[in-house]
Amino acid sequence: MQVQGLIIAGPRMVESQRLSVPDPCESDVIVQVEFCGLCTPEQRVYRGTRATYPYWGGHELSGVIHSLPSKPEVAARIGDRVAVLLMRRCGHCHACRAGLDNHCAYLQPETRPGLPTGPGGLTDRIVVPAYKIFAVPPDLPQHLAAVVEPTACVARGAARAQPRRGEFAAVIGGGTMGLIHALLLSLKGCRVFVFDDDEATYHAARQAGACFAGPLAVLSDPQQRKAWTDGWGFDIICCTRFGAAAIRAALEIAARGARILLYQSNPNEDTVTLDPNLLHYREIQLIGTVAQSKLDVAEAVRLLTGNAGRFDALNIEIILASRAREAFERAIDPRVNRVLIDLRSSIPN
Repeated sequence: MQVQGLIIAGPRMVESQRLSVPDPCESDVIVQVEFCGLCTPEQRVYRGTRATYPYWGGHELSGVIHSLPSKPEVAARIGDRVAVLLMRRCGHCHACRAGLDNHCAYLQPETRPGLPTGPGGLTDRIVVPAYKIFAVPPDLPQHLAAVVEPTACVARGAARAQPRRGEFAAVIGGGTMGLIHALLLSLKGCRVFVFDDDEATYHAARQAGACFAGPLAVLSDPQQRKAWTDGWGFDIICCTRFGAAAIRAALEIAARGARILLYQSNPNEDTVTLDPNLLHYREIQLIGTVAQSKLDVAEAVRLLTGNAGRFDALNIEIILASRAREAFERAIDPRVNRVLIDLRSSIPN
């Protein structure tokens, strides 16, 4: 099958290419892609900090069903709007059976001989197994269906932190994922504080539901922490930026019984030394979280549908596929939370 894809050919070089992909098998769905987000991998490859060329990016995507399998496994119809999540989930390995399908034994992407590396969502059409599509309701704004994937990743971490109404939550990092953390925790009834050294993030953090947004250095002031949390400390701390410095700060501000959520990836040389008695006597939990399960995707769809207006806190820009290079340039601007490439019109040859 022939598709038109947007390929990063080199640093700051984006090309439209006609590509031959395997024909769909009897269990595959063809989705006409409408929107695709430019996430961190695409931004790094485009900037040249991750030299993987040619690269066919795109894993945050949505569209409408163009063709259904000959042996349908989903209750869907042609024309239905869907979010597409490209993670492999076999459904049969130990991790999948344990409800940890984000750790599927077959998680690594399939090899695609003759095609550029990458998830391949930046395309006019995509062929996927039926289990990779997730229905979205018609009242969800079209572009927000492409935000299901990052929202599901945050929903997973938020669920693991077990937030309770009235708890104090600190989100370290006011970038895109930090804002979504603030939004979801505020929806759970937490009193949310966002810390980032970039003042440009503060307004969006307050829009997302934070009662305070300020610099990371404020966290080192014990009197200020005491005033914010009635002397208790933070019940939930989400580390989304600043590496080991964020984790050290989280340990310092954690209340008894606190849950520290490690959402960010860290450089291999970035290490933290801690006193195990701090965890033992204060019953502090360090919780890792990565990607999303099918249940997290369903929760993300529910949250987005019921609170679409709250996601206006994110600075989302929609740019036509015909202006792909402009889209990538905007995506690497830290003031933009997410660029969605609009693929509803033809990608130019």
